[in-house]
Amino acid sequence: MTPGAVVPPGLPEITAGAPTARRFIGKDCLVTGAANGIGRAAALRLAAEGARVIAADLDLEGARETARLAGTEASAERLDVRDEASVHRLGEVVGERFGGLDVLVNNAGIEILGSVPETEPEVWDEVMAVNLRGVYLMSRGLLPHLLRRARERGGAAIVNNASLMGLVSSERLAAYCASKAGVVSLTRSMGLDHAAEGLRVNCVCPGIIHTPMLERRFALKADRAEAHLAATQRPPVRYIGRPEDVAAAIAYLAADESRFVTGSALTIDGGVGAA
Repeated sequence: MTPGAVVPPGLPEITAGAPTARRFIGKDCLVTGAANGIGRAAALRLAAEGARVIAADLDLEGARETARLAGTEASAERLDVRDEASVHRLGEVVGERFGGLDVLVNNAGIEILGSVPETEPEVWDEVMAVNLRGVYLMSRGLLPHLLRRARERGGAAIVNNASLMGLVSSERLAAYCASKAGVVSLTRSMGLDHAAEGLRVNCVCPGIIHTPMLERRFALKADRAEAHLAATQRPPVRYIGRPEDVAAAIAYLAADESRFVTGSALTIDGGVGAA
């Protein structure tokens, strides 16, 4: 569990080391943005269920720590999802190490606050480069490895990390909301394009999740404790989600049991979107 996360009384603990299944034995998975938060939780969940995992991040030390936590079948690679050459190098690593890829989790993302007038063009471009271009470059670059594995094993999966803000919206998050809406739409498009080839493409849309990104948002508030309490009260379930909650959904969408699911956006938001 993320340090500092609030767990209400009676809520069962979810741990990456105690999954309910071993759905990824013999499968090869790549997770971007794996140095912390949801990316780390996803990498740990997939590894705990038997996968060989590459934890990729611009923060190589953080990725290495994720790989260490994930176990002997995991490794770490430096990756800048904005850079086509970096993506290409990682694709070569995947080809040499695995010969194909069963699951790609496009998780890398950034959040910068601001309305349109407050968002300078270079900030807009940076958010789009990481959150949307990164998903495009990674999907395009790893597609041959995914399709090869889909032909060999009857299926492969991409799971993108979008956001509830890709389906609804919020104040002073113009670039972030636009980028995540793009991820949702790209997910649907790719789901249609590659369904007949055995590649399923879905996305998760997390709401308020206790991650380093959320902590940075709290740090901008005058009263951090009040901001935390307000966030806790926002979901109808009255608590903040954890990276492990999202990782469980990612694992489901990556697993064979979701074989009839593609082009979908799954919300993990404690009911915020429904309200």
